[in-house]
Amino acid sequence: MKKGRLLLILIAFLALCAVSVSAFTVQPPSGIPTGDLAPGTKLTIDTTVSFKHTDGTTIPDDNSLQLFTDLDSPRWTYTIVLDGIDNPRQPTGFRTTRISGWELNYPFDVSVRVNLEGTVPEVSTTGDKSIIRIRQLGSSDNVREEFLVTRTVINPAEVQTRIVSAKSDLQVLKTAIDNAHDDGVDTANIDTKYNAAKVSLESAEAAGANVATAQTHLNAAQTQIAEAETLLEQTIVQHSISKAEGYVAEIDGIIDYLSNERGRASDSRVILLTSKRQSIKNLVDTAKDSYETGNYARAQTQARDAVADGERVLQEARDLREDIESLPAVVDPGKPFLWIIVGGAIIGVIGFVVIKKRRAWDELG
Repeated sequence: MKKGRLLLILIAFLALCAVSVSAFTVQPPSGIPTGDLAPGTKLTIDTTVSFKHTDGTTIPDDNSLQLFTDLDSPRWTYTIVLDGIDNPRQPTGFRTTRISGWELNYPFDVSVRVNLEGTVPEVSTTGDKSIIRIRQLGSSDNVREEFLVTRTVINPAEVQTRIVSAKSDLQVLKTAIDNAHDDGVDTANIDTKYNAAKVSLESAEAAGANVATAQTHLNAAQTQIAEAETLLEQTIVQHSISKAEGYVAEIDGIIDYLSNERGRASDSRVILLTSKRQSIKNLVDTAKDSYETGNYARAQTQARDAVADGERVLQEARDLREDIESLPAVVDPGKPFLWIIVGGAIIGVIGFVVIKKRRAWDELG
C-alpha cells in the first residue's frame, strides 16, 4: 500500500516536472543587421515562436509570452497559428507586449508569427540594447525561458572623440617607431601594422555620418595600434637583449685574451673585469625571463640597464687591454723573473759607477 502511494506521488511529481519544463523555440529573426547599429536606423524584424504540446498542453494557462524591445516607436504585429489556421491580433505600439498562456494553451502545436517595426534609439553612451526579447513568464512573472538579441548602439559623438584620440595614439606610435629605428631597431613588421592602422583610421574618418561603418573601421584601427605597440615593445626588448649579449661576447674575448695570451688571469684588474661581466650577464638573463613571462616593461628596463653597463664595462675592458699591451715585456707584472733581471742590472750599474769613482778618489790621493 505504501509502495503504491509512493508510486502515485512519483508519477504526480514527474507530471508536474513535465509541465514546468514546457518551453518554446524561436526561429532566428530576420531583419537584424550584424555588427553595431547607428541611432535612427529603421528595422523590420520577423520571427516565429513555436510551442510543442506535451501531455496535451503547450503552455500553462497562468503563464504568459512577453515580447519586449528597446527600439523607439515600436509596432508589434503578431498572429497566433492554431492547427494551421491564422488568428491575427491587433497591433500594439508599446515596448512590451504580453500574450496570455490561456490564448496559447492547446492540445496541439501552436506558433506565433511575430513582426516588429522600430527605430534604433539615440543613446548618450555607446552600449548594448535589446533589439528583441521573448520570454515565457510564470504565474509570478518569474522568467522560465528567454530568447534575446542585442546589438551595440553607437553614440556618434563618442565615435568622433575616439577618432581624435586614435589619431593622437597613432602619432605617438609613429614617434616611438622612428626613435626605435634611429636606435638600430628593425621596425619593418611594426611599420606594416602602423600603415594598416593608418588606413583603417582614414576609412573611419571618411565614413562621415555612417557611424556604424566608422565604428567598424575605428575598432580595427585601435586593435592594429594596440598590436603595433605590443610588437614594438617586444622588438625593442629583443634588440636591447641582443645588443647587451654582443657586449658580453666582446668582453669575454678581451678577458680570454688577457688571461691566456697575456698571462694576466691573476691580475686583480682582470678578476674585477670578470666580475663585472658576470653582473651584465645576470641582467641579460633576468631580462629574458621577464620577456618570456610577458612583462615587457620590466624586461626593457633590465635590458636597457644591461646595455648601459655593457657599454661602460666594454670600454673599461678595451682600456685595460690597451694599458697592458702598452707595457714593455721587461716590466710585465705577469713575468716577475724579468723584474729580478732588471733589478740586478740596475744594481750592477750602480756598483760599477761607485767602484769607478772610488778608484778615482784613491788615485788623487
